[in-house]
Amino acid sequence: MSDLPMPTSDAGSNLGNTMAPMQGSGGLQKEVEIGDLRSREIGLVDVGVQEIELPKEVVSAGVKAQSTTVQLPANVQNLGVQTVGQSGPVTQVTTVVLPLTDDQIAVGLHQGVTSSFRWLAEWCVRRLKQMHVGVKNIHGKLFRVKYA
Repeated sequence: MSDLPMPTSDAGSNLGNTMAPMQGSGGLQKEVEIGDLRSREIGLVDVGVQEIELPKEVVSAGVKAQSTTVQLPANVQNLGVQTVGQSGPVTQVTTVVLPLTDDQIAVGLHQGVTSSFRWLAEWCVRRLKQMHVGVKNIHGKLFRVKYA
């Protein structure tokens, strides 16, 4: 491996090599990056939802532009379906309807394993976990806590 090219002595320049061997005590040496990291930052530009025209070269290559807006067919519009814009709800909030209250769940979890009341409480806890909600006892009061 002695026939590999040696790095230039111009280690501080961004125009030269960006990799230089670490000074080590023999064996295999690692390479580290040198130079200013700020010079390589890439800024993101928000282009919004504007539609752009494709250049002739791109169109001749077979690329087609797709519209960002969707036109509903007339028969679908007759059914009452409407397009929803950017202001539509992103997440849906669902409520959990359980056969037991939080106090009954806490009492049921302390029943014996042969009790059907215990297993109904366990099922309620499972349903709450599916909705990322838990029941916590804080200073003798039960609260529903949202888990991430």
